[in-house]
This record gives sequence, structure tokens and C-alpha cells, in this order.
Amino acid sequence: MITEHSYWVFRNVLLENDRRKIKRTAKESGYNKGTIKTNSTDGISDTRDTDVAFSSESYLYNLFSPLIHGANEGAGWKYDIDWFEPVQIARYKKNQHYAWHTDGPSDHFGSNTSDDRGGENFVGKVRKLSLIACLSSGYVGGDLELALQRQDEPNEILYPKMECGDVIVFPSYVFHRSTPITKGVKYSAAIWCLGEPFK
Repeated sequence: MITEHSYWVFRNVLLENDRRKIKRTAKESGYNKGTIKTNSTDGISDTRDTDVAFSSESYLYNLFSPLIHGANEGAGWKYDIDWFEPVQIARYKKNQHYAWHTDGPSDHFGSNTSDDRGGENFVGKVRKLSLIACLSSGYVGGDLELALQRQDEPNEILYPKMECGDVIVFPSYVFHRSTPITKGVKYSAAIWCLGEPFK
């Protein structure tokens, strides 16, 4: 799908108190090895090497939902979204990364068929918008890159610069990655917005 805006960025919208609170929430929840859907029995693959924690604290939705709706309107996507997944707080240490992936197809093939992911509000829904918030600074590497796939043309790679306190929103079907950390620790938060599959 070709849209006028491939992503929407809010600069320096997360205050230091917000960032600290999110990281504290993750620490209290406890970090685990990030997994993806894979053929391996443990869900771990070379695609992803990061530690994650999840939270459904209401303050996180109050913080992020206005940005999601603002981006959805501002970018002109106007996608129908009606539910949010739990917020994922990620920690990337040296050499950790997340290779090229999408957060999910947004067509009927990608729709949730059961409620094991979070209740009946997940059934029949797909991820339509993804939000990533940058919660730290002082690390090297860990760059967010987006790849736009064009029919009969090479992929176009976008390099949106993300600094501490910035938030980016983009369609969940867009390929993206976080390059390996070479120094320091990167913290980020992500949330996925659900809706009926595109028709």
C-alpha cells in the first residue's frame, strides 16, 4: 500500500519523568528474552535478540493513545483502529538487535483467530499501526530503519532520526529493524493498534 506519509514523528514529547516511569514499570514487571513466531520450540530466532517486559498500566495508554490518534489523522491514514495490545518495553544491550520484520500483515490472513493474546477484543483483528518511543540516549547503534517495498522497484530504505523523548508511528505492515547496539543500552517502548483487516 502506498501512502503519502510512511511514518509520523513527534519530537521530544516524552518528558524525563515519563521515560523514567516507563523504565521503572518494565523493571518491576521483569524482563524476559524477546520472542517471535517461529518454527523453533522456544520462539527464539536469529531475527531478534532483545529483552522485553510488558505492561497494561492505564497511564501508558493515556500517554500514547493521543499520539497514535494524532498520527493517524495527521498522516492522513485514517485507519479504523479500536484496540491496543499491551505495551512492550524493550532493552537492547551490546550486540542486541531486531532484524528486518513487520509487526504483522494487515489483511485477513493476519487476523487473530483466538483470544489467547488478550481476550475477545483481539479476535478477527490485525495490527494496523505501530508506535515506537525512544526512552534513552547515550547508546551507539540501535538505529531504527524502515523499508518501503515497491512493486518492480528496489526497496527504499528510510532512516528516521530518533532521539530520546521522540515517538514514531507507522503502518504495521512496513518492514523495519533496529540495528545492533555497539555501545551503551537502548530502551524503547512499543504499542500495536488493532482493527478490522483492510478490505
